[in-house]
Amino acid sequence: MSQMSICLLIFLFMIIAFFFRKIPMSFTSMAVVLLLIITGCTEYKSALATFGNSTVVTMVSMFIVAAGLRRTQMVTHISKYLYKVTNGSYTKVLATYVILTCILGQFVPSLVALFALVCPLVQSMCDEMHISPSKMMFPIALATVSTSFIVEPIGPYAAWFVTQNGYLESYGWTSSSLNMWSETMVFLPVGIITILMAIFVVPKFLPDEPELPTTMMEQRNLAKQEPLGPVREFLGYGIFVAVIICLMLGLPAWKVTMMGAVAVVVSGILTEREAINSMSMDTVLLYVGVVVLGNALGETGAAELLGNWIASVLGHTTNGYVIGFAFFMVSYIMTSFLYNRAVSTVLIPITIITCASLGCDPRGPIILCALATMSSLITPLATAVVPMAMSAGGYSQKTIFKAGIIPGLVRGLVGTAIAMTMFPAF
Repeated sequence: MSQMSICLLIFLFMIIAFFFRKIPMSFTSMAVVLLLIITGCTEYKSALATFGNSTVVTMVSMFIVAAGLRRTQMVTHISKYLYKVTNGSYTKVLATYVILTCILGQFVPSLVALFALVCPLVQSMCDEMHISPSKMMFPIALATVSTSFIVEPIGPYAAWFVTQNGYLESYGWTSSSLNMWSETMVFLPVGIITILMAIFVVPKFLPDEPELPTTMMEQRNLAKQEPLGPVREFLGYGIFVAVIICLMLGLPAWKVTMMGAVAVVVSGILTEREAINSMSMDTVLLYVGVVVLGNALGETGAAELLGNWIASVLGHTTNGYVIGFAFFMVSYIMTSFLYNRAVSTVLIPITIITCASLGCDPRGPIILCALATMSSLITPLATAVVPMAMSAGGYSQKTIFKAGIIPGLVRGLVGTAIAMTMFPAF
């Protein structure tokens, strides 16, 4: 049996284990890592290195920074004020946080940091309203992943079109190019529809109570402690604001958040034990496992095989909308078991080459590939935000799939209609 086949079987095992929940997801994730190493699908050095990559450091550090904020009175004050302004309306509160997440997402370059920043505010609001975090965490995750960076000229990826034009030229397409507004003209209207779905549609698919233990108990315990003194209270606000500003300025997320985490402990806002308890290691272990598996799928050629197969199927297709939606779905499926940035790296060259061979304009399919990597939240392999949301909201794999599939497909249909109308294939 080839390593590609073994890797796909391990992936199938992980998904089935996540659905049936007989084993904690974090331990399933670690079992996957061991199986990949034992079967030779990945090198043990590469697997161990994942524990120290920049995303993991950012994730752990932001958990500590968020716990520091939770230790202050800011979150409680904001939650009480918002509860008063909205008259305790669940829909209005959810809309406020979804829109806030979308706005911050145009400036904060790290999705992990963004979700970790908003998460304690949402949890405090859930406590204030006496509702379960399972009713709010996934819509916030959807807003984090799918509505960030939708206004390209002001976001951290303002030069995206330059990179893609470089790909176009490198792979032989010189008939047309992208400009700084090309992506925004597709992403912005799709983002607005996503916001509406996050507020009014997605909550209908979420459980009233967590299906699995959440990671929020430690946060609640911090909020119940005696208030900090005025100096530490001020430092708690200052560190949080400084982290946000530095992230918006585009400084490396892992460095900024790590310095923030150290400052939270050094200043005495959190004790060493409180900081360690707030790291949410089950979320970290879950993320590490799915990243190692995603890398193995890429290295063994399983992901590229899927892309090449769909490209061959399109060989006789002349309908631009069919071509565009096909590339969206390929990217969407690949993102479901391979990290989103990796999908862009693998698939965009394939997209350009395939479109060039068909004689069609690749600009629409390129944009749809990028849109798809922001649309898949049906497995924890796509982005670190999904396992974070699963831990924060107590979601099972079944719930994540059920709540995430409809927004993903709607985004694909709407995005295809817009992109392939603006950039006709032929």
